[in-house]
Formats: sequence, structure tokens, C-alpha cells
Amino acid sequence: MFTSLEKQLESTAQIRFQDCDPFRHLNNARYTDYFMNARFDQLMQFYNFNLFEVAEKTNHGWVVTKSHIAFLSPATMLEQVIIRTQLIEMTENRITVEGVMLNKDARRLKAVTWIEFTFVNLLTGRTASHTDDLMNLFRAVVVDDIFARDGFNERVDQLKVQFRRQPEVA
Repeated sequence: MFTSLEKQLESTAQIRFQDCDPFRHLNNARYTDYFMNARFDQLMQFYNFNLFEVAEKTNHGWVVTKSHIAFLSPATMLEQVIIRTQLIEMTENRITVEGVMLNKDARRLKAVTWIEFTFVNLLTGRTASHTDDLMNLFRAVVVDDIFARDGFNERVDQLKVQFRRQPEVA
């Protein structure tokens, strides 16, 4: 049913003036916004999956219950960045999404995040179980060999090696 779906989704973003600090760096509080906006747009583009429509139709949705972020190289004002996201963990009522921000030629790692979402009944605020349709979608796109409950720092180290500083392409 979901056999040909991409697992790692990618889009670009431009770092906006209003999101930067006086040093022209993306403010650390804004990184999450860039990751969340990218994931929302990617779900629409790649899976035709609208989180708000799901919530409206089912009275269920996801809330952030945990996040980790590592800031590795500044994203600067007006810079074009690549944002990659992927589902790295799923349970009957929780998912974890990894986000990676890179420079425009995907050679410099800027930030890594893991964001945990819990599925809830929006009317009661209580945790709910994912439907069979959602679980089938998640099984089709989850990347199984990344997530470990306490493995965020190990994953950051792994990505740092993968994107070890290389000469910038002019």
C-alpha cells in the first residue's frame, strides 16, 4: 500500500532576518520552528498528509512531549539551508522525528534535532492509540536503525563524522 514512499524528506528554507539575533545567526529558539515548518510542508508534499485535517476530522493529533537539539554551526541571515526529516521511532501512541539542517550544498552540518510527539485525543487531552492506517504509514517510512532511547548524543557524533567540515564550494 505505501511501498514507494520516501523515508528521508528534504526541502530548503531561507533564514529570515526577523529570526536572527544581533550577530546575524538564527536565534536558537527559532531552529525548532524551521524544523517543524519543514516537516509539515514535507508531509504535505511527499505524502499528501495534512496534520490539521487529521485533527479536524478525527479530534486526534500530536503534541510535542520531548525535544533534543544540537547547534553545531550557525545558520546565518538570508542563508539557504537544506532541512531533512525522517521518522526514526514509532509506538502505538508516540513517534520521534529526526531533523537535520545542512548548508545549501549539504556539506556542513548546522543542527540536529529529535522531536518526540505523543498522539492525543484533542477533546480529552489524554494519550490515544494510533489507528491501523497511521501505523501502516509509519511502518512504511520509519528508519529503524537510528533511534535509541538515550542515543541522541551518539547520533550527533555520527552525523558530525559524516558531515565533517569540508571545503566550501564557491
